[in-house]
Amino acid sequence: MNPALIAVVIFVLTYIVIATEKVNRTVVAFAGTLLLILFGVFNINEAVGFINWETIGLLFGMFIIVAALSDAGFFTFLALILARWLKYSPRKIFIFFPIITALLAAFMDSVTVMLFFATLTYEICKILKMNATPLIITEVILANIGGAATMVGDPPNVILGLKLGFYFNDFIIHNGPISILAGAVTLLYCYLVNRKSIASSEEIPRKEFEEMDPARAIEDRKQFKLALAAFGTAIIFLITHNYIEKYLHISLKVPLAAMIPAFIMLTILGKRSEKILLKVDYGVLLFFMGLFMVVGALEHTGIIKIISGSIIGLFKGNHMGLLSTLLWGSGVASGVIDNVPFALSMAYILQNIVKFAGVPALSIMVWATSLGTDIGGNFTPIGASANVVAYTTMEKRGQSIGWAKWLKLAVPATLIALTVSNIGIFIKYITGFF
Repeated sequence: MNPALIAVVIFVLTYIVIATEKVNRTVVAFAGTLLLILFGVFNINEAVGFINWETIGLLFGMFIIVAALSDAGFFTFLALILARWLKYSPRKIFIFFPIITALLAAFMDSVTVMLFFATLTYEICKILKMNATPLIITEVILANIGGAATMVGDPPNVILGLKLGFYFNDFIIHNGPISILAGAVTLLYCYLVNRKSIASSEEIPRKEFEEMDPARAIEDRKQFKLALAAFGTAIIFLITHNYIEKYLHISLKVPLAAMIPAFIMLTILGKRSEKILLKVDYGVLLFFMGLFMVVGALEHTGIIKIISGSIIGLFKGNHMGLLSTLLWGSGVASGVIDNVPFALSMAYILQNIVKFAGVPALSIMVWATSLGTDIGGNFTPIGASANVVAYTTMEKRGQSIGWAKWLKLAVPATLIALTVSNIGIFIKYITGFF
């Protein structure tokens, strides 16, 4: 049988099974890889060669730091401090909680952010006699938009960036402003739509809030400080690694920017590091590795080249049409399928598109694809991992959000965010700033 046909069939089947969520996605990705090897599409050495170890290393380092922050009580502490600073005003909470989730999600895993913020938002809203559903949906929407602002904010950005040669500063400069503007307009929409349903803060049960002492949220002060220091150092390294390599001649590659502070922190923590390492989501790392190999088979057999040629033929001479299609196509696709395998597929496609003459620069195609992939995940409750976490958190507390409520708020909000992003991409294109 034709190896290219086998690669396509296995890739499609892998996508479908991942989308059903009936089988663990890591198992599915590696099952697909094993089938590709068994059918002779490529051998084990060739398969492993498609794994982008820079991506795995960066994610591993950041996962360790975020796990340490989480275990030390950082997210609970931050939410309670913020709620107290806002004087438990429902209207202020509705505005500032989503802003904080967007800021946090720009620099760390949005799943971890929403795991804690969804729970705390529900508890605070319960005390305030306030409907938590629209606020939690808004937090998720802003978290996914915020994740588009940086390279480490969302896994698709890590893949697109490291696979195609773009780094932390590139995403901050190009995606950052568009993401901030899209987030601001979207938050305004969500607030205006829900302003009448936000409870007033006439009678606040002070005693219940006083018991929610932020200081008690910190589980381990030493770990709390070390994890914050490691996180800050990782961000500084990600911003400055190019300058360190150029002027100090130290080979500080992107994965090392996160892994060095992470392992120094673990070393200082000694025995406590064992608990942190157990909390790292190794399943995600293995999923990425399996996925790199499954998608790599399409590149290996020439399928990606064929797809890229078809796209160029369709949009020959119409650069803005191509960029808008990348943005909206990525957005719609990410609303219904896992955006990680989609981003990896698109990385290979974009890599091949630039080989054709008369196409836009790779950079602006990356920004369009990245924004669409990250923001489009907001369309449905299953469009991004953060959505699923928030949705199931509410279900566990007996307050199901439901698809109807999600779609009613999220679909218009996502369309607004993508429209703002499209305008931003258009401005970049006509000004040549990309």
